Amino acid sequence: MSWYEAAGGEGAVREVLSRLYAQLVVDPMVGFLFDGKDIAHIVEQQVAFTCAFLGGPHRYEGRSLPSAHAALPLLSGHFDRRHHLLAQVLEESGMPEAVRREWLRIDLVLRASVLASGAGAREKTRE
Repeated sequence: MSWYEAAGGEGAVREVLSRLYAQLVVDPMVGFLFDGKDIAHIVEQQVAFTCAFLGGPHRYEGRSLPSAHAALPLLSGHFDRRHHLLAQVLEESGMPEAVRREWLRIDLVLRASVLASGAGAREKTRE
């Protein structure tokens, strides 16, 4: 069985990500990063991306992670806050523990790529 199937398929992944982004947009630490953004579109892209990395039949056709995050002045604390909220939502949703561990492991693997891409945006905020 794939991680995707163990997670409960697209519906379960979509529920987790919808709940996560509902929290992210109002979060005092990271909410500003989503100002003016199309959250429904972000959730759809995240559903495709996450389902694909969990082994589902989806194909992510969005921008690369560096490209998608290049305009954001992301710091490690921003990533860590999102990761913490993801862990909470996964647990609250009743996602099986093995799936939660794998999802969070993959999320951490992506950390360096996401943070490196925002270096230019961080520099602009210092000007």
